[in-house]
Amino acid sequence: MKPSTIVPKSLPNLITAARLALVPFVVWAIAREAWGPAFLLFALAGASDGIDGFLARRYGLASRLGAVLDPLADKALMLAVLVSLTLAGLVPAWFPAVLIARDALVVLAAALARLAGRPLETPPLLIGKLNTACQIAFLAWLLGGRALGIDAAGAEAWAMPALAGLSVASAGVQGVRAVRSEDRA
Repeated sequence: MKPSTIVPKSLPNLITAARLALVPFVVWAIAREAWGPAFLLFALAGASDGIDGFLARRYGLASRLGAVLDPLADKALMLAVLVSLTLAGLVPAWFPAVLIARDALVVLAAALARLAGRPLETPPLLIGKLNTACQIAFLAWLLGGRALGIDAAGAEAWAMPALAGLSVASAGVQGVRAVRSEDRA
């Protein structure tokens, strides 16, 4: 697609950078147990994830920087919020540990493939996008529930194992796809 003359070329990357810049403010709000501001800042950051991607695709503004910065901003936001919620005693430590381990394995696999001279070129998969969307929705639900004074401990008890399973499945599908693409090469 031809780049847009209506939308500035750098706008998606600026939105992504703004999302990354929101991370310490969300963490600060969680640390102060200011659940309303934490929810609003997180929701704004989450919405920006959809907006920057839409603009990049719709107006042909995708860039190499955006391809690196967008998932980095996503992971920084989600992991910072998860760790903050764990430190606040609202999320058990195993939950962010599973998500962090999954991401570390994906990064390690990509690094090893690159060192072996066979960089993994796997485009984002639907299950990965679903995984990210579900994690964002869950964290928004957790923060929003706290902001509204809603106790959802029962629902959280099943949601975290389900999300951990989805995250592991997402990594598995990504790994299988990477191996299959290597076999074809």
